[in-house]
Amino acid sequence: MTDNFLRISGAVTEKPTHKKSPSGVEHCNFVIEHSSMQEEAGFPRSAFCYMPVAVSGPLASQLKNKLSKGMQIRVSGFITYHQSKTKPGKLVLHAQYIEQI
Repeated sequence: MTDNFLRISGAVTEKPTHKKSPSGVEHCNFVIEHSSMQEEAGFPRSAFCYMPVAVSGPLASQLKNKLSKGMQIRVSGFITYHQSKTKPGKLVLHAQYIEQI
């Protein structure tokens, strides 16, 4: 197995959406906005991104009515590529752990 792990902190940009699949699995989707100063080649660099987050199963159920726009959180999990027929593809963080900070 190869490594695929991402941990990022930031603010929830909008109210999370909650859905249940036809098989009964809970899903929660939202976007996190990250902004920080990092060091690259010995120099400070501003880092900024929006990262779509997908949460499934029991963790998604636990998040109902707990996440809100503007909340500062730390999310960790794995990333994968999502592509639809009508929209360009994007990387999505599939959360396995979320904490409020």
